[in-house]
Amino acid sequence: MERAAADMSAEELEDGFQHRRSSRLAVNCPASLNAQDRYTIQVKVRDVSTCGFMAECDEVVRIGSYVVLDVPGIGRVHAQVRWQIGLRMGGMFLDPISLARCEWVAVRADADLKA
Repeated sequence: MERAAADMSAEELEDGFQHRRSSRLAVNCPASLNAQDRYTIQVKVRDVSTCGFMAECDEVVRIGSYVVLDVPGIGRVHAQVRWQIGLRMGGMFLDPISLARCEWVAVRADADLKA
């Protein structure tokens, strides 16, 4: 959703960009992306947040198109492609996801035992 200029901070108005509402977590995981139920491409997800993801892929994915990303621990998540520059693309989830259920960012239970 677009915010009115009155709701933006001075920094946001000055630099012309809206800053992210949720922080992203770095990942480096392969995934399947279904583009409008027509074809499936393999992508490498580079970061994820509750609201979206950034991935690398060799295919051109039309900006504005609706896709489905297979997220381990959650399943098929519907998203819209918001940008693509070179091999990198960004998508916004239509419904926010729970990072607690996302296996890409899960912390192994035995990690505390090794520390």
